[in-house]
Amino acid sequence: MKRTFLGKMFAILTLLTSACTPGMQSADLIPVVIQLGTTHQAIYGGFYAADQRGDYALEGLTVSYIEGGANVDLVSPLIDGAAQFGIMGASTLIAERANGRPIRALATILRRDPVVFFSLASSDIVRLQDFVGKKVLVSSRLRPRLNAMLAKTGISPSEITLVSTGDFTQLYTGEIDVASGLITSTVLAAQKAGHPVNIIFPDNYGVHFYSTTIYATDDYIASSPELVTKFLRATLKGWTFAVENPQSIGSLVTIYNPKADATFETASMSAAIPYVNTGIDHIGWMKPDDWANMLQTMRAEGEVTTSLDIKDVYTMEFIQKIYGETQP
Repeated sequence: MKRTFLGKMFAILTLLTSACTPGMQSADLIPVVIQLGTTHQAIYGGFYAADQRGDYALEGLTVSYIEGGANVDLVSPLIDGAAQFGIMGASTLIAERANGRPIRALATILRRDPVVFFSLASSDIVRLQDFVGKKVLVSSRLRPRLNAMLAKTGISPSEITLVSTGDFTQLYTGEIDVASGLITSTVLAAQKAGHPVNIIFPDNYGVHFYSTTIYATDDYIASSPELVTKFLRATLKGWTFAVENPQSIGSLVTIYNPKADATFETASMSAAIPYVNTGIDHIGWMKPDDWANMLQTMRAEGEVTTSLDIKDVYTMEFIQKIYGETQP
């Protein structure tokens, strides 16, 4: 998607918020809490931009954050009312909904999953077929993704030695041949350490998942549709800015995480741009077919075993309203 198109979208979103009263005092702002999926980092750059640039304030909102992590319950704070919005991967959201937790996706920011598999550039491992006979580091959480990729190419998991403990630095010592990780962080860390890598993308093998997804509870969506619209509108403005100005994001991250490396976070934001701005449709946009395919893959891998209507997992109501159209 060209810069001019992003500029047009930014202008539209700005026009839609122009009716809000500028210069509102903090006491007049409605507090909104966002449950993050992890600790503060560049994958939330658009939220930080909307916060620091005043996009939320222009909508009459003031935001604060609850940090997440690997063992943090990301849903209970929303059900309990401690947070109004949350951010998690789409597959996790599907699994939570399948387990009866009443949350629903409102928009997806990273519309391609940044999880990839990578090997040292000096190796001959450049495609999935090269995994055969090799040691591949993959967590239990990511193993279904690898299995789905292998199924697409007719390779049995038994043909690969799966390693579930350790980290990507074992590539350097030869303890593993392939690692899994995020192109927005793990791959950058390997490259920063002086190790060029080959990258194998799940998308290239027909395994497509959304990642960073904004969600809220069914009750909150039903009771506060105006607030949901205001929050998403400001957030999308922030993400438009982040995509067009990635060099600004590292310093924004340090406001929320003073220990962060601003240079690294800026690089992380730059790496995320093709995942946010895919060149196909609007930032935040979701496609019914993508959600259906994600659920189908999760069912095939045994990640979802209960009855679930995928239409209960997401709603297009708000982003359609914000962009003023039903299709991009």
